[in-house]
Amino acid sequence: MHSLLSTLQDEISKYTDAIAGITGTDVEIIDNNLIRIAGTGRYRYMLNQDVSSNGYIYRHVLQVQKTILIEDPKENALCQLCQNRLTCTEELDLNAPIFLNNQVIGVIGIICSNREQKMFLMKQKQAFITFIEQFSEMISSRVFECLERLREQERFGTFRNLIDVMDRGVIAIDSQSKIWHANLSALRFFDSELIGQSLDIQMTGDILYGDEEAWLILNQQRYHVLCKKITFSSVDNDQLTMVIFHDARDYMTQINTLSVDENPHSPLIGNSQNMLQLKSMLSKVAVSHASVLITGESGSGKEVVAYTIHQQSLRTKQPFITINCAAIPEQLLESELFGYVRGAFSGADPKGRIGKFELAHGGSLFLDEIGDMPLHLQAKLLRVLQEKSITRVGSNNMINIDVRIIAATNKDLREMVNKGLFREDLFYRLNVVPIHTPALREHREDIAELAQFFADDLALTYQRPATKIPNVIINYLYSYDWPGNIRELRNVIEYMYVMQGDTVDLNLSHLPPYLLETSHSASLEKDKNSRIPTEAKTDNKEKIQPLNAQEYLKSQSLTSEYQTIMNLLEKTGTTLEGKKKAAEILGISIATLYRKIKNH
Repeated sequence: MHSLLSTLQDEISKYTDAIAGITGTDVEIIDNNLIRIAGTGRYRYMLNQDVSSNGYIYRHVLQVQKTILIEDPKENALCQLCQNRLTCTEELDLNAPIFLNNQVIGVIGIICSNREQKMFLMKQKQAFITFIEQFSEMISSRVFECLERLREQERFGTFRNLIDVMDRGVIAIDSQSKIWHANLSALRFFDSELIGQSLDIQMTGDILYGDEEAWLILNQQRYHVLCKKITFSSVDNDQLTMVIFHDARDYMTQINTLSVDENPHSPLIGNSQNMLQLKSMLSKVAVSHASVLITGESGSGKEVVAYTIHQQSLRTKQPFITINCAAIPEQLLESELFGYVRGAFSGADPKGRIGKFELAHGGSLFLDEIGDMPLHLQAKLLRVLQEKSITRVGSNNMINIDVRIIAATNKDLREMVNKGLFREDLFYRLNVVPIHTPALREHREDIAELAQFFADDLALTYQRPATKIPNVIINYLYSYDWPGNIRELRNVIEYMYVMQGDTVDLNLSHLPPYLLETSHSASLEKDKNSRIPTEAKTDNKEKIQPLNAQEYLKSQSLTSEYQTIMNLLEKTGTTLEGKKKAAEILGISIATLYRKIKNH
């Protein structure tokens, strides 16, 4: 049986879209036969269905003929017989009857599907009740009567008050593209007086995050937005268009906040000669706009170097976005870099998504493991660097971008170029400023400082008092070769904190067994050829006798502490083992020895 509402289904669907866009909730309209006439969200795909088997709340509203608010549908007595009660995801239902000539012809319902929506509605419960009841009156008076009422602003004060508190911009324009109403968010967005101004809307055709991408043109200025555009028509061909929008860049960045901020970066730590040279170079590179290629072993801190460049650059207040080219499947890497629109490929998010390049606009994009990028994507990346624009997957729209590229690899890209595995033209585009990150074994002097930094950081993570790492542990850390570099060092320190348990101080038993065994074996092997102090074999063939530290220093009263240390190192040698033996003779840790050398 056809109902009065079913004859206006197309127009009524526009009202549900408008309400959903303004409130951020789902909306349903049911006629007096319990047939779904209109709906948003998942209900949009269930139109003209009979809901009598589970529509107990709607049946109740039709009977009592008044607005009903159900805060916890699953717990309400009206829903106990519903066959979907156990799987229901609704957090709140607000339902109002639709009258025509004093008879109920249907029900309009606002549905909250999460706690945030519910809390927002409950804070302004009376405003929402008034809002839904007035929309009920508008529907019952047919579409052209609704349009007339919208023009009479004084009769819709409640409607205006409600849209004014929304975080989305809402603008209404007439058939001449003149703005006749704008909410507070829209006024803040344009920072201009809007009423009576002409607004041009240019749709790009791309759909992202469920909204249409568009440019709003006001006073010859272009504004990038994601929006819903809803047009109402009357019998006299007059039109009213409502635009509900977000600032595109702010909204897309907010959705992708985890991509930007989820991994805080450590500072660049170390005062060894190698690290001081690296820091000096970074300070010069950072202020330029040149592309940078960072090389170095895995775990040596290439991302920290990249972040340091970004932080010291003029782009420091803009995003620093990272993407690991080796960690993302080849078929998904392009969409991660450039983004995609709705329907771009099978399995894609139906709402679409922006890529890392757009997220990094104005800032820096760190392409880690660039050597693992497929050749066909290398060609697209080269074109982006040349043209400074991208195209989302599934779209034809060119998007201008301003991004500084910082790439990194642990592979020999020159050798890959020779083998045809990496594009030569891209290599030279990326390798404008080459930077090498030294392996940890190449700046052992920084091990103590790095280890203590990680220890202090982990003390906060594990909510324990800060603990100074004992010298005996530092000595073992110095003697290890660190094939996993700084990443492995941090893992070792975290292992120690895990194994520490309730022990007050860290000790050798907390070190990983493999590190103890490796360091001990290396020491035994080297001691076969160098038994210090009684059997030392040095370059000048002098034997070194055990000596108390204080006595040794007194015996060298005519020289400085530094000269004393250097004299001793001439006898023990300047290798790691020689420095360890010198520290042992002086009665200090090897870390203290390095510090004294550095201080002088």
